[in-house]
Amino acid sequence: MVKELLAEYIRSRMEKLKYGTDYYIEFRHLVMQAGEVREIEAYNDIYVLVEAVSKINIKSDFGIFDLEYEAIDELQYAHQGTIRIENFSDDFSHVQFIQVTPILKSAK
Repeated sequence: MVKELLAEYIRSRMEKLKYGTDYYIEFRHLVMQAGEVREIEAYNDIYVLVEAVSKINIKSDFGIFDLEYEAIDELQYAHQGTIRIENFSDDFSHVQFIQVTPILKSAK
């Protein structure tokens, strides 16, 4: 995703979800070993991929991101739910996300 659009995308997305500015953001920089598979449980959080990464497959409840997979017609940069990340490279790879965590308010 174009880095300049990240802040605006996150702000707009959280506004549409009725959180306004009630959220935290964290930078997540994953170092994936060759052939490694990692799962992240992100049911309340949204993980936004910072930039395209080759030889990485990301699947979640929102969709798929994989530059080498020719059967999909749209790549998803935002992911939520169970996020499965697989490194198909013969070397380590870096995968960078912005993790957006809404501040959940209790009912009064």
